[in-house]
Amino acid sequence: MRDKIHIEQNHDHIGGNFKWEIEPTCKCGKIKDATEEKFVFVSNFTNRGFNQFYMMPVTADGYLFRDDGVQISHCPWCGDEIKGKKKYPSK
Repeated sequence: MRDKIHIEQNHDHIGGNFKWEIEPTCKCGKIKDATEEKFVFVSNFTNRGFNQFYMMPVTADGYLFRDDGVQISHCPWCGDEIKGKKKYPSK
């Protein structure tokens, strides 16, 4: 599926060009894999000290259905709350 999604991947939150300070975990283990597969994306915005996660709705032919993502706070597969934090360079 990820090969069929047509998204400009030049930003760290889209392309996944970042390291984790706190890796997201859940009981099924799929949320971290989904971010690496670029199925779930990680915003640069945070809430309660953790980065926000979102999904990008696409049409049947793989193009974006809308310009902004749909924020998710729980793993779509097991329902655990998502808590992950990107590692940012020191200032």
